[in-house]
Amino acid sequence: MRWMINHGFDYVLYPIILVWLGNEDGAVVLTILATIINVLIIQVYDWSETDWLLIEKIKHMGEQEDHTGWKAHFFKFVRKNKVLTFLVLCADDPVTVTLYFRKGSYQYNGMSTRDWKIFIASNIVSNLYWVGGWVFAIELLKNLFKFF
Repeated sequence: MRWMINHGFDYVLYPIILVWLGNEDGAVVLTILATIINVLIIQVYDWSETDWLLIEKIKHMGEQEDHTGWKAHFFKFVRKNKVLTFLVLCADDPVTVTLYFRKGSYQYNGMSTRDWKIFIASNIVSNLYWVGGWVFAIELLKNLFKFF
């Protein structure tokens, strides 16, 4: 379900709304819509108390100190590079970012003020990624059509 929502939103709604409303207005509308949808996804995630995104499992693994080999290096790198982790996860989805950075694992306990700040920041960054990518693609296509 999440895959269908994300792909429909990212690959269908983004270009349609950006072409229809323009870059600035489209970006604002898309960010608002994405924020509403993402809040609902987090609420359903917490309500279901099921780790259907495997984020809780990954957080739990990251909290463990007994890793060896590549796992030890990976989790150490992630713990030391929170900004980079934030930016990389924003390329996936603000829901992923928010749930990953939420304190504790397997708690499904709603959102603290800190979580809301992370959520808002990740929604802005993630939407900047998508809007920027689609604006580039749309402008490229427009120029290609003018050329031919």
